[in-house]
Amino acid sequence: MTDTNRPGAGVVWARVEEGFHVGSRNGVFLGYLDREADGSYLAYDGRSRLVGRFPTLVSGMAAVTSAPVETRMPVRREEEIVLQQVRTDREHPGSVVR
Repeated sequence: MTDTNRPGAGVVWARVEEGFHVGSRNGVFLGYLDREADGSYLAYDGRSRLVGRFPTLVSGMAAVTSAPVETRMPVRREEEIVLQQVRTDREHPGSVVR
């Protein structure tokens, strides 16, 4: 039996390429780690926001795994687009007559 309440339960990490790892839990993208030239790892959450810099791959994985998960998508206000018919003044190209 697997304890699904423990940190890291259900998390799968995949190495996409050398120095680049992505994590998911139950098919949900958690974030990724990118190794820097100095050997440290930059960790990012599922929205590509920096979690921090870590000295080891394992410490970066732990940080991404335990980063708070936002349960709601940000609310966006739909912007209204208004189309207006205009005609141009043939004597003055580029001008608009209403």
